[in-house]
Amino acid sequence: MGRRVVVAGGDARDAWLCRFLIDQQYEVQSWGMTVAGVELFDPERSGPELLIGPMTGISSGGRMQTLQGSLTVSQRLLERMHPGALLAAGLIAPDVKQWASNLGVVTVEYRMQPTFMWLNAVPTAEGALRAALGRSGFTVYHRPFAVLGFGRVGSVLALRLQSYGAHVEIFERSMERRAMASAYGFMVHPLEPRWCPPVDGVFNTIPHPVLTEEWFELLDAAWFIDLASKPGGLAFDLSNTEHGTRYESILGIPGQVAPRRAAEIIWETLSVAIAEHRLGSSVMERRSL
Repeated sequence: MGRRVVVAGGDARDAWLCRFLIDQQYEVQSWGMTVAGVELFDPERSGPELLIGPMTGISSGGRMQTLQGSLTVSQRLLERMHPGALLAAGLIAPDVKQWASNLGVVTVEYRMQPTFMWLNAVPTAEGALRAALGRSGFTVYHRPFAVLGFGRVGSVLALRLQSYGAHVEIFERSMERRAMASAYGFMVHPLEPRWCPPVDGVFNTIPHPVLTEEWFELLDAAWFIDLASKPGGLAFDLSNTEHGTRYESILGIPGQVAPRRAAEIIWETLSVAIAEHRLGSSVMERRSL
């Protein structure tokens, strides 16, 4: 893997990623954003060894949204990236992955990597705490909250709340995850609002429409904060109802509250992928001898 990297910017974390890579002695160019001291990328010139797209991903046809509008990762650009080069983004559409594969360019969807998911859960949880503080007129200490889902974000968030002295109620469909939450000392319930005691607020981490009208009617919670990725956890028929006054979907928290750390997380994830790619390439070379 060479030292020439292009970072296509979707938000503040990408600007920090440019600076971080420069500190690591990479030759960095920015695309779709202006970063002080960083050269702008010209897609009509030679391709980079590593092209990092935004968290929101590269959609069908190679389109991606940047701070300066929509840009395209074209087949022509991929042709300028030599075989063995890497194309990375939060997500990458199947047709773009096929283009890259045909040209010998390796693709990495860093949002799908376990390393990224676990590390990114930390700033997400801390940002959720910041968003919740004071909403119901109380502190977190000795106050009750409900957390829907005990996956990566849900478990990290619950532990953070617990460390602040909060009383946390976990709602989870999976019996194994309910057992895990119970082992950590949480009160655990099936994913049904009728089991929920009075709480100040509800955090949802499940990316499915689990927040039905029943949750809003049975719970007198002051707020419902949705941390789930699109389309979120709100039932489709509730988006334009009166319940919306208590509901807020908060996306991209790491890029908002901790963009510098978010940039490091992206690079830590890609470093693992690059190391695995190098290892795989060396094994294939030895097998061909």
